Amino acid sequence: MKLKRQSKYFLIRLFRQKSSPHEVAMGLSVGFVPNWFPTFGLGPVFSIGIAKLTKVNVISAFMGGVIGTPLWPVFFLLNYKTGSLFLNQPREEIELKEVEYLEVFNNTIGNLQSGSLQFLTGALINIVISSWAVYLISYVIFKRYRMDILAKLK
Repeated sequence: MKLKRQSKYFLIRLFRQKSSPHEVAMGLSVGFVPNWFPTFGLGPVFSIGIAKLTKVNVISAFMGGVIGTPLWPVFFLLNYKTGSLFLNQPREEIELKEVEYLEVFNNTIGNLQSGSLQFLTGALINIVISSWAVYLISYVIFKRYRMDILAKLK
């Protein structure tokens, strides 16, 4: 029950902002970016920092960071899948029993082909696509349905 109440509070706060739909959409879009990287729960904090650097709406950026935080396992998988799709390198699946720490460390540090290049390529592509999608969707919602959503939230 507490989570539902907090979610409602943050949604009301987001929709009551005096900012234009463009400013809110830019904030959500920029705030969503850190979710594509392993931030270990600090994504919303990084979203605020990026928002201040790019001078977009900080509250919207924080919300964008919070929205994507529970989805990070899906985003990481999408980064690898997208990267392997564009680099034409299928990712090698390794059984957990076969992994030795030193071998993994050497492969990760010494070899960009071990998956980190795929991850970074996929992350950059996914950031561009998701930023445009989040911007367009949130712009339309704030432009057309802001007052209707606020009325339903009360």
